[in-house]
Amino acid sequence: MMTGNPILSGAAMRAQQLEAQYSRKLKDLRQAKEDELAQVDERHKVIRTSYRMERIRIKEDFSLRRLNLKTQIERLKDQRSNLRHALSVQDEMIDSSDNAMLEDFTSRIEALHKQVIGLERQLVSALNDAEAAFDNRCKENQEERRAVNKHYINQADELHQQYLAAVEQNRQARQQEEGGAEV
Repeated sequence: MMTGNPILSGAAMRAQQLEAQYSRKLKDLRQAKEDELAQVDERHKVIRTSYRMERIRIKEDFSLRRLNLKTQIERLKDQRSNLRHALSVQDEMIDSSDNAMLEDFTSRIEALHKQVIGLERQLVSALNDAEAAFDNRCKENQEERRAVNKHYINQADELHQQYLAAVEQNRQARQQEEGGAEV
């Protein structure tokens, strides 16, 4: 009873080499796919980080603009208050020019309040735009991921077809070597 044949026939050696070559190419193909998908994942992380930083930048920008407007409002309120105090100290009657100055302060304050309200709307709009841009970049990233997967599926299918063709070629060669007998 023999325990394994140390001398392989030509057909068996070709089959073994073919199998090893196919396995190695398939392994390399899978590794290339994983490497490329890792790059796609890294780009997605950059996109996500960029989006977060953009949101922070937008919020900080609008906070500074809001603070500037509120500071202007408080300054105008103080000036209006000082004018009222100065007018109340005077013994004279408040004339129309003084009244116009008070109304001017009030209207400027109201205009700044409207700007603050408009700024809130602009903030919401800017954040929505940033989110829409992020969503689009995410969709592009997912499309890229699908394209990579599809490419490697096609490559693996092509490799498999080549392997099957080589197996068939080896089968035919073995039949010729063995004199046409089907094994």
